[in-house]
Amino acid sequence: MIKIGIINKGPIFNWGHNFGYWYFLRYFNKELAEKGYDIKFFRNIDKEFIKSDLIIVNSRIYTDTKLNLFKRKFNLKLDHNFLDPLKRLYKQNPNIVWLDLSDSAGNTQFEVLPYVKKYVKKQFYKEKSLYKKNFFRNRFYADYYQKNYNLENLSKQKFTKLSDEFSEKLVLGWNIGVGNYFETLKYNKFLKLKCILKAINCSRHKDLFKYTLRYYEEKIRTNDVFFKFNLRDNVKKISIHYQRKKVNEILTKHYGIINSKRLSHRDFLLSLKNSKISVGAFGWGEVCYREFEAIKMGAAVLFPNMNNIETWPNIYKDRITYLSYDYNMSNLLNKINELLDDNELRNTLVRNSQKVCKSVYDNEGLNFLINFFKKITN
Repeated sequence: MIKIGIINKGPIFNWGHNFGYWYFLRYFNKELAEKGYDIKFFRNIDKEFIKSDLIIVNSRIYTDTKLNLFKRKFNLKLDHNFLDPLKRLYKQNPNIVWLDLSDSAGNTQFEVLPYVKKYVKKQFYKEKSLYKKNFFRNRFYADYYQKNYNLENLSKQKFTKLSDEFSEKLVLGWNIGVGNYFETLKYNKFLKLKCILKAINCSRHKDLFKYTLRYYEEKIRTNDVFFKFNLRDNVKKISIHYQRKKVNEILTKHYGIINSKRLSHRDFLLSLKNSKISVGAFGWGEVCYREFEAIKMGAAVLFPNMNNIETWPNIYKDRITYLSYDYNMSNLLNKINELLDDNELRNTLVRNSQKVCKSVYDNEGLNFLINFFKKITN
């Protein structure tokens, strides 16, 4: 047996991001053990964790944005240096897998590469030579908007280019599409609380699967287009959020929709469930859970072109699982009309994308995990 310790910040099992990301592992815990992988979660870096054959470090242990915001609010000293604690850990156990959970494919932490065995990220640029270029705001799409529209003054940004000697350390992990959120449309909050308590101590996590958000295939949908963006992001980083704000502007002007009212999660899902098309846009990163929720609710996804991104599960196969629009958004309305006019294309996208997501929790998902652990333990 290969003992694998995973250090994870915050509650490991709730019905939010942590549950969604790690439930994938817990669901296949028995099958992975049969393949020789003994996986254990830790909340603290203790002796038992360090003695593991392989230790997986969640990058947010050292790069917690909320903690830095708290420090900034109370004028406390900010410490952005996570290399020193990582170096100390490296001396105790060099078999470290760095799990980069930052939002964008371009927002990397390659400065850790000399001190880790493998570097895992939920999405990469397909062309790794892009990691030798310095993009504005460390994002390909932000760089595009900055160069074309001159949105911001030049800013200082930290970026470590990928060295050829470390390129073999990069391993693709899984994205938040594996997440299984609580079935809000069917069960009440009291049952949700019971499930949270059960999840904390339960070793049979497959039992919780029946409470996760299911797939909907309603054919009758009275709303053509649904879009709902968080427009309260950091206004100083205009290039990152330009696409989202511009798409919202175009659609609001065209459809006369004022997108100001904040929806509950239940109402958000019901809106998707009643819509033919869900229009998405990049936020802090490229991959967002909203597209996976749209797929579960049976809405066809219209999203920016993702042909330069490598990720899994991959719902970004143009004209197969989603329909893309260009970065300049000039064809956005035309692509919406194409989907509205072509019922067969729209239904095909929904059917294929749901198939991709469902495969996460069958043999395809298990095989992905087995191959993943082979890569990081070799």
